[in-house]
Amino acid sequence: MKKIIMLLVIVLLFVGCSNGENTAGPVNNGEEQQSKGFEFVYNGITIRMYDEASQILEGLGEEVDYFEAESCAFQGMDKIYTYGPFELHTHEIDGIDHVSSIIFLDDSISTKEGIYLFSSLDEVLQAYGDNYTEEHGLYTYEMGNSKLLILIEDDEVVSIEYMAKTEQ
Repeated sequence: MKKIIMLLVIVLLFVGCSNGENTAGPVNNGEEQQSKGFEFVYNGITIRMYDEASQILEGLGEEVDYFEAESCAFQGMDKIYTYGPFELHTHEIDGIDHVSSIIFLDDSISTKEGIYLFSSLDEVLQAYGDNYTEEHGLYTYEMGNSKLLILIEDDEVVSIEYMAKTEQ
């Protein structure tokens, strides 16, 4: 399981370090509610992509682990905060840290819609519908300025990640 998560993180780093021009701002889809995108709720704290990280981090309390590195996709630093069941990734926009992704690490948490690691593909489709793209078992749902990536192997969820959309 950890190998799959680590592989997904490595793939995302390579995608982020591609030669394509990426901007740090969210994609604007027009509708305010849609532009907020997917939400993740943990211990009463609602987290959305591109939210300022400072108040969220304060509410979450002490992280289990912390890592930072110079960003290859954005200006500034990428930071990873590990909180037991998930990782919270941030990047700088104009010197302020913003949420860029959330990666589930175990099945003790779920999405707002009730999907957790080891849920079935049928449960995912019931919760999110058929408006997705699928490639090699990776189901990608898009809403507003965010994506929800759900990796399916043997008809069950093995990885869940919320990711900020960037202009390409």
